[in-house]
Amino acid sequence: MAKAYWIGIDGGGTKTTAVIGNRSGKIIAKYYGESGNLTAISIEQLYERLNDIIEHLLVKAEVEMDSVEIIFAALAGADRISEQKKIYQAFQQSPIFDKLRVQSDVHAALATGTWGREGTLMIAGTGSIIFGWHQDKSFRIGGWGYLLGDEGSGYHLGKLALRSILRAHDQNLKLKPFQEEILNYFEMKSPPEIITTIYSSPNPVTIISSISKIVLTAYKEDDSAKEIISIIHGELLHLIELAYDRIDFTKPLVLHGGLFSNELFYSEFVNRVSLKFSNLYVTKPHVIGAVGAYILALLENDIAIDDEVKQNIQLTWHQLEGEVK
Repeated sequence: MAKAYWIGIDGGGTKTTAVIGNRSGKIIAKYYGESGNLTAISIEQLYERLNDIIEHLLVKAEVEMDSVEIIFAALAGADRISEQKKIYQAFQQSPIFDKLRVQSDVHAALATGTWGREGTLMIAGTGSIIFGWHQDKSFRIGGWGYLLGDEGSGYHLGKLALRSILRAHDQNLKLKPFQEEILNYFEMKSPPEIITTIYSSPNPVTIISSISKIVLTAYKEDDSAKEIISIIHGELLHLIELAYDRIDFTKPLVLHGGLFSNELFYSEFVNRVSLKFSNLYVTKPHVIGAVGAYILALLENDIAIDDEVKQNIQLTWHQLEGEVK
């Protein structure tokens, strides 16, 4: 019997990650390519990038395309059926067409913590959203972007930090160490320079989000930083309140995104969740998004993700993770 393999692809805003593995959960290769975010690139660019990534991944794994059963592509911006149809149309003449499955990247992110399709996902990264999938039905709360929403996100956190600096300046108050550090980060000499830096930036969301790590570092010692973090926690708790009636409490809530990678932010938030929603089980991702997409690829062929498969996935992924890119 010929060996069979499954590919998982996570197309994010900054890069696309792909992995390939067998039915027992052994991941044998990984590959990184350019962004696969449909809101930032064209369908034609996506076609070229995915084909290039898959080709390099197969060469690295020493696997022929004929041995691949399913390619599960979880792509940012591919949550609408109309976008998915465009992608399938673009790949109609491609040798991967019959193997390709396309979904939004939130599906793969959810699978990183649930080992399957069902459960609830909260993302607190540059943006914020709650996504749930239960009995082939999904729901979304938030995720309206930085102009209309994204409360509780890294962008929101960074914006609150910048506001605290400008308010301190208006009140002629001495800046806190973390506020000074933010000015130094931007190479500014005084708070008014924030205006020029932010409003002249081609991507203000990214640079505002980037200072969230400075506030998180100061969280333990500085009362102003604690106040900002408390606001962010409150907004994320409010998202859970809005989603409460739609959450499947038999499955975990997976906390995903850059803010939750900070241990203090994560642990304090989990404490607040347990106090307010005692019947809600919270967990972190076990693996990255591309591996979540690989799990979904296996499920497309009704391959059970049992304890042995889970152990193989975690072991082989962590071994690959330690390799030089």
